[in-house]
Amino acid sequence: MAKRALIVDDHPIVRNALVTSLVSLSIFDELNTAGSFQELLDVLEEDTDYQLLILDLSLTDVSGADGMVYIRENYADIPIVVFSGQYSPDIIAECFEKGVQGFVSKNSSMQVFINAIRIVLAGSTYIPPDAASLMGLEPAEINNPDMSAPEESVQFSPKQRKVFDQLIMGVPNKVIARRLNMAEGTVKAHLHSIYQVLRVTNRAQAILRSRELQLTD
Repeated sequence: MAKRALIVDDHPIVRNALVTSLVSLSIFDELNTAGSFQELLDVLEEDTDYQLLILDLSLTDVSGADGMVYIRENYADIPIVVFSGQYSPDIIAECFEKGVQGFVSKNSSMQVFINAIRIVLAGSTYIPPDAASLMGLEPAEINNPDMSAPEESVQFSPKQRKVFDQLIMGVPNKVIARRLNMAEGTVKAHLHSIYQVLRVTNRAQAILRSRELQLTD
């Protein structure tokens, strides 16, 4: 199947730079662009067969949060990598809480951006390496020495484990519910329990903690 991506940014120079970089590496067979949120909606209304959506949070015709919510509610199966000039722990946490699969600062190098794309296309999630310290996430060994042996100390129920596996892939709650044949409220309840087990408060922290404890490949 051909790999297709849709780049959404209101700066032509940024769009062209991303297209040039991705084309030169032959990551995608086809790249399309949109310069506004409305253009994005117009494209998706006609065609949703995209393996990745690269989304700027600072579009002039929609707030970043509102745009993410709308896409997640209506096109939940399309993975999203946020490529943003806004960079703070609250913004990173909010993006992953809305169900994005990657977050890359516009101050990052192009190699970092490319690596993030490859990770997301492989079915995983990408969070900036410094996100843990930005969000005040202390090493698990400091908070709880018993968690140094993850397989023995971190235990999920079978249903929690299924939800956890989807969480690690950055799958939105709505899609988790559909895939696991659960009510969305049940998914949220399982996520709350998972956060308690991992001693975190949100999705981004849960992903970072799971990697720290080697709960994922």
